[in-house]
Amino acid sequence: MSSKLEFKSDERGLKRLMTLTDVVYAIGLVLVIQWLPVPSESKRSGAVWLLELFAEHSENLAGVLVGLVFLILYWIRSNHLLNHLERTNGIHITFAITQVFFVLMLLYVVRVSGEIEPASARVGESLALLLTGLCGSAGWRYASKRGLVRPGITSEQMKKTYIEAHAEPAVALITLPLAFVDALVWNLAWLLYIPIAMIMRSRL
Repeated sequence: MSSKLEFKSDERGLKRLMTLTDVVYAIGLVLVIQWLPVPSESKRSGAVWLLELFAEHSENLAGVLVGLVFLILYWIRSNHLLNHLERTNGIHITFAITQVFFVLMLLYVVRVSGEIEPASARVGESLALLLTGLCGSAGWRYASKRGLVRPGITSEQMKKTYIEAHAEPAVALITLPLAFVDALVWNLAWLLYIPIAMIMRSRL
């Protein structure tokens, strides 16, 4: 009886974790929208037109776009991973919440990237993505080894999820030293995700 109650508790814990992550990502969207410039920040005198305001603060718009892309991608990935689970426990929840924390730290780096040394911003983004990916891959590995995964998940789905969870931190680790080299080199290095994912797929 106690094992059944524990199982039910773990199932409820997964639902609460999914709700929590959804709420945090929703808050993240609100924070990103707050990056948009307001008329009081304009240096123009007289009436302020919206397009002129956006043109004057184009760096803010770039940050908003990058922040939205990261949030959407990680929200989709988070839901994908959590939907593969049947239940959770305290250790897995810790991995999941820590991962969300590093996603928010990534947003912070993106937010201040226009105000700090470019190389420092690139390093910050690579490091945040590395830590985010490591938490995600560690959480997935732990869940799969502890029997938290839904029994109906196929081997192909497990393989795809493994690649998604482990390829990104591997690429982030490669980009970390390249952040000091050049912006173009650093950006191009992220394309290594494709061959690394293919190599992982061939070895699984």
